[in-house]
Amino acid sequence: MPVYFDRAKARWRFSFNRVIKRRRHRATKLLAPGWSRAQAEAYDRQESSRLYAEAAGLQKRALSLAGAVQLYTEQKLPELRASRKAAQHLNQLVPFIEGAALEDVAGTAARYAEEKKDELAPATIRNRLAYLKAAVRYAYRKHGYGDRDYTDRLLMPTVHNDRQIYLRVPEVKKLLSRIKDPQARAVFTLAFWTGCRWIAEVLPRTKADLERRGREVWLKVGMTKNGTPRMTPIHPQARWALKHLPFERHWRDYYAEFEAARKAAGMKHVRAHDLRHSLASEIISNGGTLADVQAALHHESVVSSRRYAHLYPERVRRVILGVGQKSAHRRGARSAQKRA
Repeated sequence: MPVYFDRAKARWRFSFNRVIKRRRHRATKLLAPGWSRAQAEAYDRQESSRLYAEAAGLQKRALSLAGAVQLYTEQKLPELRASRKAAQHLNQLVPFIEGAALEDVAGTAARYAEEKKDELAPATIRNRLAYLKAAVRYAYRKHGYGDRDYTDRLLMPTVHNDRQIYLRVPEVKKLLSRIKDPQARAVFTLAFWTGCRWIAEVLPRTKADLERRGREVWLKVGMTKNGTPRMTPIHPQARWALKHLPFERHWRDYYAEFEAARKAAGMKHVRAHDLRHSLASEIISNGGTLADVQAALHHESVVSSRRYAHLYPERVRRVILGVGQKSAHRRGARSAQKRA
């Protein structure tokens, strides 16, 4: 049967299996969700004709999207610093690019984005399609694979990175208390009280990064662009975590502990990176400025800190409503003293 309804996938599937010029030619493709029988049969007529013409030598064989990805994987990926991550993203696209023509890269990307929109974060979808786009461009520019760059019509999904998840200190303490493993609890305790990125800046730290200045303890979390150490003070409530340095386990082990804790605390919506944003919120709530947030979170530009500007109304409200309250209290106290 050329097309049939795949009940497991709840979608129509195209299948081509014919012997042409004494050679068997096979192809299969899962069609877009929501297609009707009429759409599937129309696709079957068009695709079967094209495949037959190619196999019979009546039409030039169309280049495959998988071929471009293979060239990129074999030739370019080994040069990339994030080659392993790129390979993982491209592997997730395999069911969609199998059997797809190079010229249909835009359509393939659109189908992937539509099918995965309720399953994956927009940023993840965008990252995977970015690697697919890079593969097609590389194959064309470096290997002449295709007669032009077919990514010109590929639309990338819009990503909104702003999250409005800000925990107060009591909520953070509740979450941290649910982390059973002491070392994992130490990792995320430092992540909140320092505002550091927990994978890139907390996990690599060792005891050699500690510096004591009188009663204060500071932690070196990298270098600035001009080559000076970037230091952050350790809050008294986080100093106990320093005894667990260095953190030698893989980050996935620590995150597994965090995931279990957020479920136990009824905070499934909270991500580890939200701890960093929560510190920024606390800084502003306690009278800090965007410049203070920039310094505490080590943002290279205050532009990155402006995402917290919407937190100012709460602080401004308290400041304005508090005008005159302190002086009135003092006048009342002085009057009481005089009466006494």
